[in-house]
Amino acid sequence: MTGEDGAGDSGMTLAAEMAAVTRLWAQLRVADRGRYLARAAQAVIDEFDDLCLTIAAESARPCGEVAALELLAVVDVLRWMGEHAQTLLGAHRLAMARALHPLTRASAGHAPVGVVAIRSGAGSPFADALTAAGAALLAGNGVILRPATGAAIAANRLIGVLARAGLPEGLVRTAASEERLIGADRVLDLAGGARGPDAMIVLADANLRRAVDGALWAACAGAGQLAGSLKRVYVAAERHEAFLEAVVAAASEIEPGDPLDAATQLGLLADAASATTLERAIAEAGAFGARVHGGGRRAVPNVAGVGFAPVVLSAVAAQARLVREPVAGPVLCVVSVSDSVEAARLANGAQPSLGASIWSADRRASVRVARELTARVVWGNDHVPVLPLRQAATDALDGCRRAQLITWEPAGRRPPWRFRYDASTQRAARAVAGLQATREGEREQELRRGAPALIRLAGRSLRR
Repeated sequence: MTGEDGAGDSGMTLAAEMAAVTRLWAQLRVADRGRYLARAAQAVIDEFDDLCLTIAAESARPCGEVAALELLAVVDVLRWMGEHAQTLLGAHRLAMARALHPLTRASAGHAPVGVVAIRSGAGSPFADALTAAGAALLAGNGVILRPATGAAIAANRLIGVLARAGLPEGLVRTAASEERLIGADRVLDLAGGARGPDAMIVLADANLRRAVDGALWAACAGAGQLAGSLKRVYVAAERHEAFLEAVVAAASEIEPGDPLDAATQLGLLADAASATTLERAIAEAGAFGARVHGGGRRAVPNVAGVGFAPVVLSAVAAQARLVREPVAGPVLCVVSVSDSVEAARLANGAQPSLGASIWSADRRASVRVARELTARVVWGNDHVPVLPLRQAATDALDGCRRAQLITWEPAGRRPPWRFRYDASTQRAARAVAGLQATREGEREQELRRGAPALIRLAGRSLRR
């Protein structure tokens, strides 16, 4: 079972309190740790419906969206990590240079860093946090989870899932404050640093209906508050008007609603401040000459929270905040471009984004454009506003392990090339190097010349 953050009356840091159980956990085989992740996946399945309602209520996201993007996704990644634990983290035999280490056996693998602190993000507070925690645990670490504001319930449910999986008491803890992260050996910040708003490129041969549907969903999932929410669409000039007309019509049919109503397609913003910030960014774009097509703040009956219907803007200037910075909310800027070169230049913007997408019937053309983009993920004829969890797990593994090489020499044998050097040492080394020559006849010549020195070196190595 896992434990929760206490008051810290002992005067020890939370990481120090976890040190003993963390050391024991690190001694388990990778495959055994992987089995705990498989149990955690089963725990999510067992609690699926209740988790869905709880997370939807706290995050104000539609139940269908939570079910797919949070729960189904995290079940998949936990099972994947569990089933491939040995591949992801297992040690492999490393061939040593026999000229220098003739009898050495070596194993290249990874070691845990100790206690990993995880700051969860508000956009995907359950799946992202559980994925990172699972990766840290698989790598042999203890975990301290610092929930994002407004995500305390999701964090507690995460703790419950891991407890149900049977993890040792105290191996995973929650931290109520930043001070409780002091002493952690590594910190993973899932909120991440600043990123550019995600972009979509629609080429002239794209399937327009599919592109419109994809753009609207990627802009509205998580009420436009996810890390990779789509904000900008660059459309080939010859398809611009048709795309704009279609996306405005589709957006007008979507209204925010009660997250617990199965028919709700669009959830609520985090708070009134987010709505105000979005309204100011839209007004600024309008001052630069953009046209605003519908949408805006909405009251949702009998539900606490701020609703915001999707806003589509056209003729948006490059200096507008909406195309330069990620602003939370369901807003989409549609911009006409002359060709894919201009589209890629504008999509790259001032700083790399999490995701970008290219919509075209020509795969080769799409790949060519994709290689010009700086986004972390480039989708082809799709746009998912979150990093795929298997990739997120791989990233987390890289952040909470350290490479380690372990070697073994036979006992009682002296390795060559050690003190004391004598006149034959250099001659023997020259002979060993010469035996790896590629010119015809050189190896035989070196063997004849260096044989006496090699024999002396071998004899010295055999002495105990």
